[in-house]
Amino acid sequence: MNKCADYCGDCLQKDYLFTQLHALGDYQKPLSTLIKQLKYQQQLIAGELLAELLIKSLLQRYSQQQLSEFDYLLAVPLHRKKLQQRGFNQASIICDQLHKTFNIPLLGEQIKRQKETVAQEGLSIHKRQKNLAEAFSYHNNPPINLAGKNIIIIDDVVTTGATINSLCKTLKAQQVNSITVFCISRTGIDK
Repeated sequence: MNKCADYCGDCLQKDYLFTQLHALGDYQKPLSTLIKQLKYQQQLIAGELLAELLIKSLLQRYSQQQLSEFDYLLAVPLHRKKLQQRGFNQASIICDQLHKTFNIPLLGEQIKRQKETVAQEGLSIHKRQKNLAEAFSYHNNPPINLAGKNIIIIDDVVTTGATINSLCKTLKAQQVNSITVFCISRTGIDK
């Protein structure tokens, strides 16, 4: 995505349920290396570095006033089995840093990944969408009214947008006002 463009070609052609997406960069070195070190080698410092880079990028793109209009940050949830296996949620590491910097409240326990999905990597667009159908659910415990709220979803990599769109459906059912996505890398697949 061109840093000066409001929308990339993919976002203009597809019906995404989010309002906008901000990516630090394309899924290529050094970002891809740092993401893999975080996710697969448990190098949590890589997550903190990626979060700091994302924060700097966001401060160049958004004013403090614009950032203050967001009500909640939400890290893309992992299924409990995946979280137990990995030991951490890579999106949460990034999300926590944004929370500390921008003082935007975290939305955590209310949104859960209820469906255990196979890894998205290598799947076609259609298979990704099917894999993620009804993957997320809303739990009003502790109670939070999301109606009219502006939500930021945090993820490490956005490829087809299938994960984000599935999560957006769950949030839209709660009548949120807007959904913005902040991620480290944006990539595409031709399948």
